[in-house]
Amino acid sequence: MNINHLEAFCTVAQVKSISEAARILHMSQSSLSYQIQLLEKDLDVELFTRTTKGVELTEMGEIVYEYGQTFLQLAENLRRDLDNWKSGQEHLIVGASSSIGSYALPCTIYSFKEKYPDANVKLLVGNREETIQKLLDKTIDIGLIEGPVDQPGLATRGVTEDELLLIVPAGWQGQESITLEELCRLPLILREEGSGTRQVIARALAEHGLGIANLNVVLELNSNDAIKSAITAGHGVSLLSRLATRREIHNGSLKALQVKGISFRSTFTIVYPAGKPATNLQKKFFRFLLANKKAFC
Repeated sequence: MNINHLEAFCTVAQVKSISEAARILHMSQSSLSYQIQLLEKDLDVELFTRTTKGVELTEMGEIVYEYGQTFLQLAENLRRDLDNWKSGQEHLIVGASSSIGSYALPCTIYSFKEKYPDANVKLLVGNREETIQKLLDKTIDIGLIEGPVDQPGLATRGVTEDELLLIVPAGWQGQESITLEELCRLPLILREEGSGTRQVIARALAEHGLGIANLNVVLELNSNDAIKSAITAGHGVSLLSRLATRREIHNGSLKALQVKGISFRSTFTIVYPAGKPATNLQKKFFRFLLANKKAFC
């Protein structure tokens, strides 16, 4: 199988258009069509059907596309690792859930690069499920997320802990702590499905025989900053990471309450491919995280 033919196929599959894919790949439509034909001949399957709007994957095309994306990413990783070896400079792609990636890891990576100035570290921030999927797709080397992971092919290691606090507007006139029953009546703004923060909340509620459905959810937003803005505007309250709200709590723009009788604690977890030998740079980063809890500054 020719990797260039596979790349051409995946590009067409993504944009669903021969002409658009040809433009992206800087080649003629006839050359691109010929590469697709060669791949179909090589695999002995039909990959596309033509429609009035362009092309659509066949059932076999869907299978080839799924494997093709992984194959191309592996090829890219191979090139990167070989380039690292030739140049003597290593690269590390770290994925992280938004609470960790937006508030803890930038400082961590800065401190790590002070110790290892030749290290090239790239950070990709998404929610928990997106980070796990990136690991499975091999588009990142390691991930940092909240909570445990039970996923075949992935290994984990706990690093440190955080907790969720009930974040309310600065002008809150109520008590400094509330009961779980009172929490269920408050207008809550929550993170989206798939986020680590939401999973921590769901897991803690489950220990008390409750679920997200028992809460008075008035908004769902996919950004901690958006939630903090909504709280400031008086649209509700939320359960957010201490790490993600410490600046606002310190400067008094938001206020934190405790919820009595329930713990919304979470573990920061390193997630990485099981059975895959770690590079020297990955080993250094692991050691830095595990030996230096203050790296999450």
